[in-house]
Parts: sequence; structure tokens; C-alpha cells
Amino acid sequence: MKTILIIDDSSSLRRIVHEALNILQFNILEAGNAEEAMAVLKVTSVDLLILDWHMPGMDGFDLFLSLRDNPQYTNIPVIMLTAEDRKDSMLKAIRAGIRHYLTKPFTHEDLLARVVQVLKLDLS
Repeated sequence: MKTILIIDDSSSLRRIVHEALNILQFNILEAGNAEEAMAVLKVTSVDLLILDWHMPGMDGFDLFLSLRDNPQYTNIPVIMLTAEDRKDSMLKAIRAGIRHYLTKPFTHEDLLARVVQVLKLDLS
């Protein structure tokens, strides 16, 4: 079973993402900020991060940079799920190595399609 960590300071958004992903029966973990996310990552192997950009304390972009520079976490795929829809921000994310970017608001179908794509799941 794949494990997904949702990192977002909004508990309601974490719940929405969690509900959307339940259909594929993942092991879903949640963190409300970068510090909580790092605590989870230290004790749990994760197959995918769904990461918000704007959070108090360390934002999602800086968390991504920190994880990318750590060999233990560098290969975990990331979907940046954010309200940050400015073109310059998207380019900044792409240049940093974020390959999957989904803006809020999003549909459950868009999120599921992206997760299936990133994890290379065969649903047939």
C-alpha cells in the first residue's frame, strides 16, 4: 500500500484531499506544517508528498528545497497543491525541481489523475 503525506496548514483542505484519495485506498498521513512533516518523515517511509506552498513558519517551497538537498528524501515525488497561481511562482517551482503543480481550487478528479500519474499506478 502506498503512503501519502499531505502537508497543509488548513485542516479542512487536508480533509478534502484525504477524502479524494480514499477511493484508491492509500495509507494517508497528515501534517499541518513543515516541522510536523519532518517528524513524520523521520519515522515513516512515504511514497508521495502533497505539499502546500503557503504555510506559517517554513513554507512548502523551502521545505521542498530542504528535502531535495537531503539524500534520504530527495527521491520522494512531490505534488505542489497550492493557491499560488502566479506564472513566476510556477516557474520558480519548476526550476527548483517540482514537476507536479496543481492549483487550488481543484477537482477530486484532477488530484486523483495527478496522483495516479506521479505514482505510475495501473488501475486496470
